[in-house]
Amino acid sequence: MIRATIGNNVSRRPYTIDENTTLRQALEQAGIDYSIGMTSLDGTTLQPGDLDKSFAQFGITERCFLLNVVKADNAAKIKIVGNVAVVESDAKLETIKKLQKYRPDSLRLYKGTGKDKEEVYAICAAPKGNGSINEYGASFGTSATTDGKALITLMIPDGTRDAKEWVKETVGAAILNLNKVEAQFAVANEEIDNELAEIEANIAVM
Repeated sequence: MIRATIGNNVSRRPYTIDENTTLRQALEQAGIDYSIGMTSLDGTTLQPGDLDKSFAQFGITERCFLLNVVKADNAAKIKIVGNVAVVESDAKLETIKKLQKYRPDSLRLYKGTGKDKEEVYAICAAPKGNGSINEYGASFGTSATTDGKALITLMIPDGTRDAKEWVKETVGAAILNLNKVEAQFAVANEEIDNELAEIEANIAVM
């Protein structure tokens, strides 16, 4: 038997499940609608056909996280002003810093499982500078919007005729991966808040 934490954007619960149970059966048992959003197993996005595989087939024998996260209209955006392109995260800079401290795996995107599990994208909060973004990851700068959203500021090369096309070619694919990583934040952030609240409840000031 394995201990699987199954949930979505708003809730998560632990379940004791036979390792030969398929992921689809586990999600249905938990009442999770997997027809929308992105479903992941231990941070790895599932591919077509994966839901009908058992936990054992993924090499899961003890514990895991099976989560379905819906990414609505809230996603990273790119704004172009003159020769400057600004990537605005849907997450606050302080949230990214908190996840970096307590749940660093939630800032990473993986493919494959078990021995074949491989990191394909990662984000972080940079200690200084304007940040950067490329095909391998994104580093958010120290500045933020008035409501705290994390930012990356990019300079568009002089002489660029079509700024929008330059942005699309330079960071378009990276933004798609960035949004996949940020889709994991809600559950991880809730876990941290619950754990910190439990720690605080056990501290008595005499």
